[in-house]
Amino acid sequence: MRIPKSFKLFATPIEVVFDNNRMQDMECYGLAEYSFSKITLADAHELKPLSEGKIMDTFYHEKVHMILDTMGERDLSKNEKFVDTFAKLLRQSDETAEYETSIKYTIE
Repeated sequence: MRIPKSFKLFATPIEVVFDNNRMQDMECYGLAEYSFSKITLADAHELKPLSEGKIMDTFYHEKVHMILDTMGERDLSKNEKFVDTFAKLLRQSDETAEYETSIKYTIE
């Protein structure tokens, strides 16, 4: 599982942290806080570890919220069905991407 500790959106660093106590208090697995440039995740719930798949799904879900909020698309960000579907597609595209080992560019 690869969860970044940070990434940038429009040159703004977005911090990614794990805080099980806060997520337990809020009764959620993740939270995107645009005004704090921060995504908070849980890796356990009620003292039981969350699966890597659940953590990754939650990270991508919160990342999509952060991207949409950064774009000023607040209505889309509030649409949980849209966010969840987009997040799953984004995760799948990242995890199934295939790259050339060496790329030669020709400028004409």
